[in-house]
Amino acid sequence: MASLIRITVRSSAAMPSDVSPRLLLCNPMVRFRRFHVRRHSLAVLAIAAAACTPGSDAAPETTQAASTTTFPALDQSDGILTIGLLLPSSNPTLGQGLIDAANIAVDRINDAGGVLGRNVRVVEQDEGLGDGTAAASIAALLESTPSVDAVIGPSSSLVALSQLDTLVAAGIPSCSPTATALALDDFPDERLFFRTVPSDSLQAVAAADLAERTGVQDVAVVYIDDAYGRPFAAAVEDALAAGTRSVSRVETYGFVRTDGDLADKAQRVADSRARVAILLAGSDDGAAFLEALDDTSFGSITDIIVNDALRDPSITPRVEALDPALRALVRGVAPQAQSSDADRPFDPPGLFAAQAFDCVNLIALAAYSVDSDDPAEFASQIPALTVGGRVCLSFEACSVLLDEPLDINYNGPDGITELLVIGDPARARFDVFRFDDTGRAEFTQALVAARR
Repeated sequence: MASLIRITVRSSAAMPSDVSPRLLLCNPMVRFRRFHVRRHSLAVLAIAAAACTPGSDAAPETTQAASTTTFPALDQSDGILTIGLLLPSSNPTLGQGLIDAANIAVDRINDAGGVLGRNVRVVEQDEGLGDGTAAASIAALLESTPSVDAVIGPSSSLVALSQLDTLVAAGIPSCSPTATALALDDFPDERLFFRTVPSDSLQAVAAADLAERTGVQDVAVVYIDDAYGRPFAAAVEDALAAGTRSVSRVETYGFVRTDGDLADKAQRVADSRARVAILLAGSDDGAAFLEALDDTSFGSITDIIVNDALRDPSITPRVEALDPALRALVRGVAPQAQSSDADRPFDPPGLFAAQAFDCVNLIALAAYSVDSDDPAEFASQIPALTVGGRVCLSFEACSVLLDEPLDINYNGPDGITELLVIGDPARARFDVFRFDDTGRAEFTQALVAARR
């Protein structure tokens, strides 16, 4: 495909926008060869878990870790795999489902014989809703007796960005089922942080896929001009440039939350050649731009693609108030939080429960594959368990294959679990949604996006 024509329009004086964390809540695809490790081998591969919220929390452009206690790298292997849960038990909407899913996974592992011939242990701490609680909870996990060998969480991208340093310094791998922030893609995690939910950089690919499927040549990328929106917009541009379909011209428009700038950018988009507009912002900022666009004639726009934040129920009345003609143009993409197939629901149920379930299974299978509960030995195995090899869907089935010994390709409840060497999902399933006449988001179809 020929190089894209890129045109960028930013606010003349970009004002800092409030960072709005989403309570439900990270580079190009690396292809790597699956190396086989026998269960009793002590070899550590150079394949490691790393980096990179349904919905991601906006993050400061230059991230500085909050003040944390530094723990020396833990050096212990007591023959019992101990998993810490750092999940928001104080947030019943999200947290309890994640905790239940993790505990169900542990119960099923133990029913299948456990790891190293012994039951997996669980230590729970509340992530809370901010750095203070999370920092204290991480300290408690690291100081617990027995100390943890791995952590499920944190769920929040903001907490991950501010607190991961402590876990990394202690040499403890962690897996987040919900932290999607693009800023986590390049976090210096020593390949000890991975996640089973797609990064916003993969959501950018999903948005680009949806735009390309319209067959148009001209696309406008509209974004909140802050540390959340700018890298998100760049990721969408990169995805469009890497595509093989019809898009040949991309115009980008950064906006800030002032009446004058919103109106100006909305009118510029309406006056542009774009047939598709991709809107990237938090729920409040995104709704504000749609309202500004509603005051124009929409120009030649036939499709508006929004990110997951605009599925927030809090903006339903504002979406309902839009001109029905504009509302009908809007579609969105969001990481799949629950099965879209009523006949095949995820087991266990709950928002992002499948992702928490996967985190536990991958940690347990990694420890099982090297016959050790030492994080220095098993952490690097995690990505390799999700590519190549024989497909298996549960800890019990996968452990039987490892005993053969055979390479495995673990696929969890949603049927797609594939991690890059850096620890990010290479592919993921997304929901495509529209808004009904009452402004409520409703699922229309599933879309699988893959790194380009």
